[in-house]
Order: sequence, then structure tokens, then C-alpha cells
Amino acid sequence: MDRTKRLLEAGYFPTQLPAGFTTKDLADAYVAVLADWQQHSVAEPAKVPTTKTETFSVARAGHRRRVTGITNPIGQTYLSKRIADNWGELLKHYRKSKLSASRPRIQARASRGATIPNMKLHTEFLLFRSAGFKYTLRTDISRFFPTIYTHSIPWALHSKQFSKQNRGRQILGNLLDETSRNLQDGQTIGLPIGPDTSHIIAELIATAIDEQLSTALGGRIAGLRYVDDYYLFFSSRKEAENALAALIKQLQAYELQINFEKTRICETIDLTEDLWTHELRAFEVSETKRKQGRDIHHFLELAKRIAAANTDESVMLYSVKKSASSIIRKEHWRTFVAHLCHVAIAYPNTLQQIERILSTYERIGYPIDRPSVGRLANSIIEEHAPLNHHSEVAWCLWMCKSLDLELSIDNVHRVSTMNSSVCSLILLDLEQSQKLPVAIDHSIWDEIRGEEHLRGESWLLCYEAGIRNWGGFQRAVVESAPYFNDLAKREIHFYSTDMRSRPIFSFDENAARKAKGENAEDWLSLLERDNADEYVEFDDDPNDYGSVFLDDLDGADEMEDEIEDEDEDEDEDEDEDEDEMYGYSDY
Repeated sequence: MDRTKRLLEAGYFPTQLPAGFTTKDLADAYVAVLADWQQHSVAEPAKVPTTKTETFSVARAGHRRRVTGITNPIGQTYLSKRIADNWGELLKHYRKSKLSASRPRIQARASRGATIPNMKLHTEFLLFRSAGFKYTLRTDISRFFPTIYTHSIPWALHSKQFSKQNRGRQILGNLLDETSRNLQDGQTIGLPIGPDTSHIIAELIATAIDEQLSTALGGRIAGLRYVDDYYLFFSSRKEAENALAALIKQLQAYELQINFEKTRICETIDLTEDLWTHELRAFEVSETKRKQGRDIHHFLELAKRIAAANTDESVMLYSVKKSASSIIRKEHWRTFVAHLCHVAIAYPNTLQQIERILSTYERIGYPIDRPSVGRLANSIIEEHAPLNHHSEVAWCLWMCKSLDLELSIDNVHRVSTMNSSVCSLILLDLEQSQKLPVAIDHSIWDEIRGEEHLRGESWLLCYEAGIRNWGGFQRAVVESAPYFNDLAKREIHFYSTDMRSRPIFSFDENAARKAKGENAEDWLSLLERDNADEYVEFDDDPNDYGSVFLDDLDGADEMEDEIEDEDEDEDEDEDEDEDEMYGYSDY
């Protein structure tokens, strides 16, 4: 397995971008691209030019937001390659932590380049590990990724004393530090949220903190850390208080802080799962025609009530996924879509999932109430575009593209004035397809047409619109720019006009053929049966309630199936370490 390719293909762009944004071309050609780029740097390892990262603001539960980053392909390619080339050394470092439950793995068939175990597994582990302990320390690192000090990367890998005495670029920690800084305009504070490389690097630092915390407390600690969340178990409150003081000290050594608002010491009996997940999980939406309509209404009304009482949790996102985990009958489809429209406006963090549901059913012939859904999309854009709420606008534009909805004239102007490559490119795509009611004023982008902006925050718009000659951008500018000219000559794109969102379900071909033969058109009639779910395979597990930050990383329990011979022993050791960590060896 080519780990660099996996990180570039499936671990580069944030998961919250619409399906048209892709890094597959870069992943397929990265070897040749890096060979081309050797001409730009005589240093060894190659010196990566300083570039800026574009922000993509994402809706979260409770009207909160997460700022993800769309990093420049120059630095991201080098960073991915340097991580992949030294993966064995990084794995050895990760094994130093006996607390980590978020050790990244690079796998061939997972949905992301680097995956971690899901929270469902950790819930069981917390139960097993906490047994017999009276007290629990629950805390997390405050604003972990945005406050990471990049100079602490070599401290974590090699120790602070060694790093201060050895500043050579050939040392792995220093090289990762430098490359990470140059991805973000030379800044030493923060890692971009979005690329899997950020989690890989953050885990290096967290592992060092775990190791030093264990040493400070005199040995092995009961509990776990999941990314930046700590659950530690003790026999007495005094032990828990001592551990908290030690953790604060270790975090300060890495220029990090504890989140005091989320810190508490409680009796372990009070450590429970979110009760709302049990209540919603227990509700089953009927598969039968007669009962399903009533169940859809009752379930989503229940979800709205629970969401109102749990504003900081992703109640509605979970509920939308679960409500669509059975085939929706045609006679109840209009009711279901009406509910989704209400949910989308009130809970815009559900838009990505709702678009997938609508586009999936539209593809198999279900009718789309375009006036209602179009009104929904335009209403959300009107509200959120002036606020630069990128994810809401991007997913509504994607609905306009995938469902053939009409954007209002005022919203064309609102979107064009946003500071977002993602929204601008979808808007330009709609213009090229002649799906806009009015032409875009291309002069809005006159200030960012120069070659220098390919290394700036709007690199994605400048490059992709440039090589397509969209919106007044010119391919000649891209072809004259170092590094990007090598991407252009290989026709590497970061946006595809043909891509569609991954469907929420697909037909189980064996079951469908057995029931209806080889004619795929006849398979649609299977969805009218009361046992319709037997003929399809759903993409999402609605009960897989993971962390909000990593909620799209699935497949973490799959084994790598394409591994180089020299890595096999290493991966087997990794699996054994995980079994020991989760307590499997005891059961």
C-alpha cells in the first residue's frame, strides 16, 4: 500500500466539502509531481515554500462552528510524503502511550486516509477499564489543534533537550515542524483542522504527554485518551486531584492548556452515556407501508424535543441518519422531505446528510418537491452567505446542482461576494452549465488573479478556475507559476463537474438478482415491498455515534489488505498493542 497516495487521496480535504472537491488526480500523479518539483529546491530535504491555508467554516450543533482548513497542495504533498516515509518511526512513538484510544492507522479500504477507532468501541472499553474504581477524572485539552505549538513536534519525538541542541532539517521532528509551519504562512501556532496529517502530528504530541503523565504518576494509569478527551480512573478523589495537577503541568510544558469548563472529578457511577442516544436508538421506524408514515412523524418530533434539551449535541444529525436507515416508501416521501426541510433550516449541521438523502432518492426516481427544496436552499443561502458560513452555502449550492434547483438573482450576488473558493467554484460551475438566472460579476475576483495568489488563501479558486478559464481567470497565469505549472501540465484537478454525493444506500446485487433477475430497471420495484431493506445495503451505521470532529472516519477496525512485506510484522505488533489497550486479551 502506498501511504502517501492514501493520505493525499482520502485524507487531504476536509470531510465536510461537497463531493465535487477531490484530490484523486494529485494522489495518482504525486510521484511524478514531486520529481518535477525537485528543480525548485536544491536543499535536501527539499525546502517547502511558504503558503497560506484557506478556511472553510463548518456548522456544528448548537450554533457553534468549526474552522477547517484547505491547505495548499505544495506543502500538503510534501508533508504527506514525509509522514508516510517515516511511518514506522511514528508507530514506534505512538506505542509509548498506554492511554491513547485514537492511534491513527493508514488503511487501504477505509473512507479516510488515516482512521481511528470509533466511540462505540470506547464506550465498552470505558465500562471495562473503570470497573472497581470509585472516581473518574474527565477533562480535555482546550482548543487542541488550533493551539498546538509546532516547535513542540520535535520535543515530542526527540525530547525538548535534544531538540534545542539539534536543529538540523534532517531530524524528523524538525522537518515536520518546518513543513507544518510553511503550510500556514510560517505560523508556529496551530494545525489546520481537516487534513488527516494534522491528527497524525497532534497524536505525536499527545502521546508524549501521556508518557510523561504516566511517569509523573509512578506507572500505568487506568483510563483512556481519545484525541483530546481524557477519562482517567482512580480509587480516591485525592489520586484524581493529583493526576489533574500533573496533567496540567505536562500540558503547560507543551504550551497547551486544560479545558477547565469541561473538567470534573466525579464518582464513576455517575459516568454515563448520553441518555438521548438510548432513547432515539430504541425507536424503530417501521419498514411497512402502513406504519412508516406515522413512525417518521413521531420519531422526528421526538428528535426535535430531545435536540431542544441537548443543544450542544448532534441530536438532529444522528436522528436524520437513523430516520433514513430504512427505505422510505414513496407514499411517505413527501412527508419525509417536508420534515427534512424543517430540520435543515433549524439545524444546518444536517445539510450534508440531507443532501445525500435527497440526491440518493432522486437518482432512483423519487419525485423532488423542487419549489419547497428550492425555497429551503435559497432561504439558507440568504441567511448564511453574508455571515461567511461556508458549509451551509456550499451544501445548498450543491443541492442546486444535484437536484436542478434555481438560485435566486440576489443569492447569485451574495455567493459571489463570499470569501470562499468552494462556494465560488460551485457557483461558476452552475454558470457554465447555464443554470443561473443572471451572469456573475467576474470583476469581484480581479484582485486575486495574479500568480502570487496561487500561494495565498484563495489558491483553490485561482488554480481550478484558472486551468478551466472560468470567471475571467486564465490558464496562462497558472502555467507561468512555479509548482502549479507542473500540476496544470498533468491536468490535475481539485474539482470535478461530474461527481455526485455518495448514495446512502445501494442495491445488494445478489439479493436483487435472485428476486428480479439481471434487469436492473426491475430492481426499483423491490423498494415497494415490505421487506425492501433486504435488497439494499446502507452506507452509514446510524448507531455509530462518534466524535463530532472525526464523525466521518469509519472503517477503523478493518485490516490493511495491501501491505508491503517489510511492514507486516510491524502491523501485527500494532494490532497486538491495540488488543492489549482495549482489554481484549483478558476476555
